[in-house]
Amino acid sequence: MKIQKFSIILGLLILLSGWQAFGQKVKVERSDEKVKIGNELYYIHEVRKGQTLYSISKAYNVSQRVIARENPDILLGLRPGQVLKIPFRLAREEGKAERDTARYRYYKVKKGETLYSLSQKFQVPQETIRRHNPVLYDQELKARQTIRLPKADAEKPVLEGKKEVVERESEDYLYHKVREKETLYSLSKQYDVEIRKIIEANEQLREEELQFGSVVRIPKSEARKEEEKSPLLVKDETDRPRDTVPAYYRMVRKHLPSCDSSGYYKRHTIQVGVFLPLFLEKNQEKYYIDSSEVDDRGEKIYKKVKRDQPYVYPRSENFIEFYEGVLMALDSLSEQGLSVNVRVFDTSGDSNRIRQLLRSENVTNLDLIIGPAYRNNFSVMARFARENRIHVVSPFSESTRWLKKNPYIIQIYPSKNAQLDQFASYISRYSDKNMVLVHTGDSLYYPEIRAFKNKIFTYISHDTSFADVRFKEVAFRDSLFYLQQAMNKGEENVVIVPSEEEAFVTDVVNNLNTLAKKGYDLRVFGYSNWQDFVNIEAEYFYNINLCLFTSFHVDYQRPAVKRVVRTYRDMFYSEPTRYVFHGFDIAYYFMNALYRYGREFEDCLYQYDIPLCHSDYRFYRRNRDSGLENVSLYLLQYRPGLTIERLNLQPRQQVWVSD
Repeated sequence: MKIQKFSIILGLLILLSGWQAFGQKVKVERSDEKVKIGNELYYIHEVRKGQTLYSISKAYNVSQRVIARENPDILLGLRPGQVLKIPFRLAREEGKAERDTARYRYYKVKKGETLYSLSQKFQVPQETIRRHNPVLYDQELKARQTIRLPKADAEKPVLEGKKEVVERESEDYLYHKVREKETLYSLSKQYDVEIRKIIEANEQLREEELQFGSVVRIPKSEARKEEEKSPLLVKDETDRPRDTVPAYYRMVRKHLPSCDSSGYYKRHTIQVGVFLPLFLEKNQEKYYIDSSEVDDRGEKIYKKVKRDQPYVYPRSENFIEFYEGVLMALDSLSEQGLSVNVRVFDTSGDSNRIRQLLRSENVTNLDLIIGPAYRNNFSVMARFARENRIHVVSPFSESTRWLKKNPYIIQIYPSKNAQLDQFASYISRYSDKNMVLVHTGDSLYYPEIRAFKNKIFTYISHDTSFADVRFKEVAFRDSLFYLQQAMNKGEENVVIVPSEEEAFVTDVVNNLNTLAKKGYDLRVFGYSNWQDFVNIEAEYFYNINLCLFTSFHVDYQRPAVKRVVRTYRDMFYSEPTRYVFHGFDIAYYFMNALYRYGREFEDCLYQYDIPLCHSDYRFYRRNRDSGLENVSLYLLQYRPGLTIERLNLQPRQQVWVSD
């Protein structure tokens, strides 16, 4: 699989530095010391003088690429005393010298054969072959390589001759070879079977996307089984619907005619409920207890102190500003002739309080609910929304937990996975540059880093050959030397730093700024929260050509933003914060959508475009039963002239799929 090829690039420089042992040869013995990290067991090997990566890999029977992947510090070569982690499972499995002929058939790979062709020839899933030959997780199949095939499956060769077989049949399944641009959705339509059942019949689809060229089992529908019993019934193959574009995020469009406004809300009032943790009781407290002083015996003195006016309880301040944005949207909508009734409920950040409000207040007639704010309160509202078929906007949570099997949930903050996907997609266009991934090297975070790399290389594989890609990985520990060794002078260096930790990012940016002053051409990619870091000189961002991915950004040159700023100053005698813009956008967007399209507005968002301040919403469904997720993302580019340019990113794969 192409995604596995990243390990080849990852270890390229490392292999060159340790391919042969020059000078005295030192015998490498396996260590007896082991450690468990997460759920994996590792050998702990201390490098001795004269040992090389090649000799260590031979001693443990683990490929050099695997060792390099687990120990990114060896990018610049091995050092005596350096400690390496070596996967125990692979060392144990690959170290077996005796052939287990009772369980396995041993097959020598011929020139031109691939993992896919062998899986078809012996009717063994590709994942099964990898599982019994762990080396294939980290390197490509090679000619003359001997692999193990489980004997229970190895005696069933199929696909004789040159004719390509697209479908094979059994009593309960059809076997379908995936064509270019086919998706799970198109297969479900083609064979009249639910996507869920296709995934259940193909274990690998629980962990990875549908792969072009792979063979999947399709459970036969009851209708198909009946047709097979009656040979007079012939299915017209030309009636099978097909996708034209694969989509990572899908919006299901049910009925186009529903996008014609019925005019209902031109005669009726839109009913909206806003559930926020305003902590009104805390804001009404006129006194507080001061215990900062002690008496002669060292005991605290409790004094009742009157609060200064006006007083705002700190935990409610951001949500009050959010509600101010909602009020401003209502003001704009009323000028356009919309009639909206907004009911505000103080949740106090308490799930029990939300349950009480939903039971005691008459809220089943609401057309839209905004809130609650906290993720741990949302389960109560999600169930209420599904039972009463009321759309609920989640304004602050990034979790997609409540989107599953609940088409009434609308999530404003893009999930971490959606952000990383677009992050990786955009970076992949720089595959012809010197790409350098910088991280802490902490094994606790490495699974996340590895998943991120897989995303990058998945997108790179769409456009280019891996042989043309230069990708380096640096585990940075406050040393300019390691960074500089990974850079190339005379060409653009694309530096990727997928971290939100201020201390680490500050060290990396400071060192990159030093390299920029030395004449290195840099383009650095990072996360949106870097803008909030207080220990980094703002000038450094411009020096290193920083690019930040962010879901929300206020461009004060936009006409919509200027209008909100003027109105806010007139209404509240202050400057609007990002929470004000956030509240305004949500209320203005969804109340307008209700007015135009009615309560089934979600089917029409594909054609709905309205100027906002804080974001440009783009909503997608993962499947027909899930809620809507906003996947809008900006790229902020820091230019040398101390200017910031905003680029509105589009997901690489997107399509509206008819239901």
